Amino acid sequence: MDLYVKDIEKIWSNGSATLVAGKKGIMRKVVAYDMMEQPNVKEWLREHLLMITTGYAIRNDKEALLNLIRTMNEANASALAIKTRFFDTFPKEALQLADELALPLFFLNNNAGFQDLVFPVMVAIVEAKNQIQMDTRYRIGRQSKLEQDHRLFLELLTGKITQEEEAEHRCLALHWPSPPVRIITIQLEDKGRNSTLLEMKREGQIREMGRILDCHYLQGVVVTRKKSCFCIIDADVPRELLLKISQEFAEKTRELNNSGCFVVLSDEIVDYLDIPSVYEAVTESFLIREIKQEKKECVFLSDLQYDRILLHTAQREETKDFVQKKLGVLEEYDRAHESFLMETIDMLAKKHGSRKLAAEALFLHRNTMAHRIHKIEEILNIDLDDIDALQQLEFACRLRVYMQ
Repeated sequence: MDLYVKDIEKIWSNGSATLVAGKKGIMRKVVAYDMMEQPNVKEWLREHLLMITTGYAIRNDKEALLNLIRTMNEANASALAIKTRFFDTFPKEALQLADELALPLFFLNNNAGFQDLVFPVMVAIVEAKNQIQMDTRYRIGRQSKLEQDHRLFLELLTGKITQEEEAEHRCLALHWPSPPVRIITIQLEDKGRNSTLLEMKREGQIREMGRILDCHYLQGVVVTRKKSCFCIIDADVPRELLLKISQEFAEKTRELNNSGCFVVLSDEIVDYLDIPSVYEAVTESFLIREIKQEKKECVFLSDLQYDRILLHTAQREETKDFVQKKLGVLEEYDRAHESFLMETIDMLAKKHGSRKLAAEALFLHRNTMAHRIHKIEEILNIDLDDIDALQQLEFACRLRVYMQ
């Protein structure tokens, strides 16, 4: 049975490597592999050869890289698999040339050891020569990776892993990105039926998110839990690109699950043992979105710091006493008289004391607004022209939102 580049792509689909160019050549046959750590390898090239290299010998030498791709194509080699850590910037011309020649080009995981990369390829070549069916092994390998990723994430999340060395070793073994990293969290809108939707469709979700990362030449690990999905990615990805990727994740998630979703991008994580605290912060972000009825689909956790402070403050007994003292009598009046004074003071707080803007937002005539203001001042025994009194009411209104 023949072995092809498409089979190598499956073998490395556990995070070992990503096919970034020359995808039209995935049906090139593979009968051998070799390692290259010198610039001129023409005399060692042969047909159907998979070339694996750190790229050190041709680091930052665009012409040497382009010549290597041309030479491999002339020899009818199978594919080039290269690590990019020694390149300041990997030349776009090399990707374009590989596409033009349909010579598959893989980016190897910079954190993966060569034994981990080469051994499964060597086994596949031997098995192919001995006519062993490979599809079963691919499926088992992929499923094993998904389960191991899920188990590791869960153990980090629940605090079962307490030693930094253990976390580092296990993350490295599964080819997780090296810290600092970010976590992009996607949560389905809760409509009852969505409680386990992502878990049911996790393979499709993980596969599609992996494809999005591949399109941007990025590596990451994806884990799903019930109605939440987590993508761990290098922290040095630019903010604009992170937002673009997150939007693409959200679009694909909606398509797969037929459900709305919300995305939170974490701050930098310098230690995988910090995952529990990050998860707690992200969970608070979803609660804040629900409370505020936020419409924005993707947000950075750092942009919600003020709201999270309000959320924490609102849970204190001292805060609850403060809000009750400032607004309790007004709420009681509304209940007794079916009036809308709390709605009015809430809007006045949002408009920073501007009665004109508050009236416009509530579609009230100025006389009606003036009557309500007079009633509020009478009930609370305050003067809303007093800046200090108004600021305290604004603060109480903001806190009250997070107490409901």
